[in-house]
Amino acid sequence: MNKNILVSVFLIITLISCKKNEKLQWEYKYENRESSINMKILNGNNYLIYDKPTRTDFEWTNIDLKTSSIYGAGIKILGSENGITKTEINVPSNYLESDTLNIKLHFELDGKKNEVEFNIPVRKE
Repeated sequence: MNKNILVSVFLIITLISCKKNEKLQWEYKYENRESSINMKILNGNNYLIYDKPTRTDFEWTNIDLKTSSIYGAGIKILGSENGITKTEINVPSNYLESDTLNIKLHFELDGKKNEVEFNIPVRKE
């Protein structure tokens, strides 16, 4: 009986751990009914590293890319295709007042202009 309880607790902890890791991958998200924006940092972390170019993807769902823009220090747009804007972010050290990069997203939704801000931690390597 004790062995079954121990195995059950282990499985529950494993499932919670997997769910937590999955959330980190999609940490930066905006949702409004059927529309959403997901920012995915492709280095596998939920933060950026100073002076290191990092690929990021912005996935736009039910938002016209023609009415959207991305603003922030060190952001370089590589291209957009199939609802995904590919970028590279390279934040220079000693540029930010705090270790947080503010990324502003502007877009139209239902004929109204919207602004969303993602606050991304930046660390030294």
